[in-house]
Amino acid sequence: MANPIIEEMQKLGETVTEFQKTNDERLKAAEKGNTGLATELNAKLDKMNESLDVSQAKLKAFEAEEEKKQARIEMLEALSDRPKGTPEEQDRKKYGDLFIKGLREGFGNASINNELKELAKKDVTIGSSIGGGFALPKEIGMSVDALLLKLSGIVQNVKNVRVGTSDYQELVSIHGGTSGWVAETGTRSATGTPNLRNRKPTWGELYAFPQVSEWSVQDIQFNVADWLTNDVAEGMSNALSTSLWNGDGSDKPTGMTTSAPVATDDHASPLRAGSAYEFIALTNSPQTLNGDGIIDLVYALNPRYRSGAKFAMNTVTQGYVRKLKDTTGQYLWQPSLQVGQPDRLLGYEVFTWENMGNPTTGDALPIAFGDFARAYVLASRTELMIQSESVTNPGYVRFYVRRRYGGIPLNNDAVKFLKVAD
Repeated sequence: MANPIIEEMQKLGETVTEFQKTNDERLKAAEKGNTGLATELNAKLDKMNESLDVSQAKLKAFEAEEEKKQARIEMLEALSDRPKGTPEEQDRKKYGDLFIKGLREGFGNASINNELKELAKKDVTIGSSIGGGFALPKEIGMSVDALLLKLSGIVQNVKNVRVGTSDYQELVSIHGGTSGWVAETGTRSATGTPNLRNRKPTWGELYAFPQVSEWSVQDIQFNVADWLTNDVAEGMSNALSTSLWNGDGSDKPTGMTTSAPVATDDHASPLRAGSAYEFIALTNSPQTLNGDGIIDLVYALNPRYRSGAKFAMNTVTQGYVRKLKDTTGQYLWQPSLQVGQPDRLLGYEVFTWENMGNPTTGDALPIAFGDFARAYVLASRTELMIQSESVTNPGYVRFYVRRRYGGIPLNNDAVKFLKVAD
């Protein structure tokens, strides 16, 4: 069957071509003074204009009718709840719907559990049920990750990577490369090559164990996904922040201060240990946190790391630093003049890391400054996995949520700590 829209468009195209040809003939007749022929051709053009108007009106009517048909089709699809997306996307949606149903029943429904396991086998992005439990659906897992980063300033500022094996490691180039000058025909001697340091994260399983009453989790008005997201993210963010500060590397990441920062320069011989950062001591007497000390900290960092550098401190130190002024009485900490833009200290952003020391505590490390994304790597190994338990505390369901994390100081030249003497 012929398509009326295509037929009308072809007719319109032919009319336009004929119109242009006739108009050219009319212009030539007018130039030669043949007014009779020009008048005849002008009348012909008027009829063609009318034909063009009719064709354009028909096309607009056809277009409007097609839009109505498409709207009716979309409405029927919505009413019939026809599956959308690729087979993989449909499986992930089905997994998410089943997961919420299973969650409300404390994963006590064998039929739902079996379906979840089958879907997990089909889609590697859902995860694996090996070792018990189920992977959180992608949407919930992404919400947990986003909230975890929001709640923990240090986690969002270090280098975050997803890896496929716990054997993941990185090579870091440390000082050692040299160069030289030579004449046009001079002898080129070998220059020194940079030394490479192998950094391999230490691993552990981070878990959260939120608990909710059976009545609450079964209540259809209770947003079980939001509750799970918020409780898991809050617990994990605190634990991750602490491990990045002083994790001992035993079944957990190795923290930035596990190896106590030392006064050794970046390129001293011998070099600092791979996990030991440099501290900058306050020079005033008695030692109190002041503007000069913060300036010393900034300029102790190699310029190559300053473009991505930020300050880290806890809220007690932030309150203390906000009161510091320069010799002209201006506050060192400048408030942002634009909505959504962070305040700046000496031109650099500041983020909160509550695990850090207080400014009036002896031997404390109240401020860190540097490019944290180059200074530390935090790796995650698996999807967030979940299991339920309702025996220990009758009337309540507990959900055991876990993920494997590994972390290690990466480039210990990229961050410096300010130290208050004992």
